Amino acid sequence: MSLALKLLLAQTDCTFHYREGFWTGKCLICNGRIRFDARIGFGVSIEHIRPRSAGGGNDLLNLGLTHPRCNAEKGIHWDPKRRRKGTAEQYEQLVQRLLAKRQERWRAVADNG
Repeated sequence: MSLALKLLLAQTDCTFHYREGFWTGKCLICNGRIRFDARIGFGVSIEHIRPRSAGGGNDLLNLGLTHPRCNAEKGIHWDPKRRRKGTAEQYEQLVQRLLAKRQERWRAVADNG
């Protein structure tokens, strides 16, 4: 996904702050510190909280910034097509927690256009 989308996600997540060419905030999944280069986007992944394969879309409230490893771990262990741990009910609880966390972190962005 694009750099523009990463920048928009950082702007709409109140844990992220821009300074000297980098966005710094918290991973949506593990809540650990995360930092990425605003010029190239290196250092973060875009997470589909509810995967597209399970009816999730590309709306901003279904997307979050994560460590690349956290994103991969969620996909390998939890997403329905490759689930290796937990039940469908536990997976749905995880999705609901992440959606609620994204909503709590929401920061409106002023329209400069």
